[in-house]
Amino acid sequence: MFWDGFQWVPRADTGITNDINASRKNRRLYLGNLPYHLGVTEDSFSKQLYETMRDRSMCNDPNQNPVLHVWFARDKGANYGFCEIASQEETERALQLDGMLVLGVPVSIKRPNDAVSPLGMIGGVPVGMQMPGQGGMLALPSAQVSATSPIIRIDEILKVDEKTTEDDFNDVKEDMQEGCGAHGKLVMVAIVKPEHAKGNATLKPGDVYLQCATTDEATKVMRAMGHRKYDGRQISMTSYEESKFNTEIKPLF
Repeated sequence: MFWDGFQWVPRADTGITNDINASRKNRRLYLGNLPYHLGVTEDSFSKQLYETMRDRSMCNDPNQNPVLHVWFARDKGANYGFCEIASQEETERALQLDGMLVLGVPVSIKRPNDAVSPLGMIGGVPVGMQMPGQGGMLALPSAQVSATSPIIRIDEILKVDEKTTEDDFNDVKEDMQEGCGAHGKLVMVAIVKPEHAKGNATLKPGDVYLQCATTDEATKVMRAMGHRKYDGRQISMTSYEESKFNTEIKPLF
């Protein structure tokens, strides 16, 4: 599986063991200003990036393509994507290729966290408002929902059992901040742990509460992310009463 910036999507077997997942966030790169209109594809970009890195002695092994996977957004009006590099060292070197010409167009190559500007633009395109295309990532249509509160409740984003660790909770929280925060301003991200749910029938371990800056910001998040999947499960987002959140949920965190 490949982490596209928010969710896991299938990829071909690379023969690399799953323990590299621990460093996946340090091996992801954001790709902006992709020249879709000129016919660039995931395969052609992967080939060019590999050849450029090889020619500039950036590969650990010049005979091995370090580009494990490339994913392009297929939303209407989008021109961005993500790629995963085999090692952290090669990822750092690939950052030096920011502005690499692809079919004559300079492509932005950055860390995902560096790609979102304060104006809510990603790769020069306003995020959160695109309609999905036919790519495999967006399996369901983006419903034009409207939030009724600045608070969003995400139902059981993490399946909690006796094997769930603190790192699991932290990873989900970070993913929510990174993924949802790219589409709307977040004030707080809270994930319910078993200790929070003890004696409180309204709380369920694995649920996430997003406190957005405004109801409009919550709408942006719900429209952009509500149709996606996380860890193979459809995301379920609903508005949550703000007063109830402030009195019953927020004090626990």
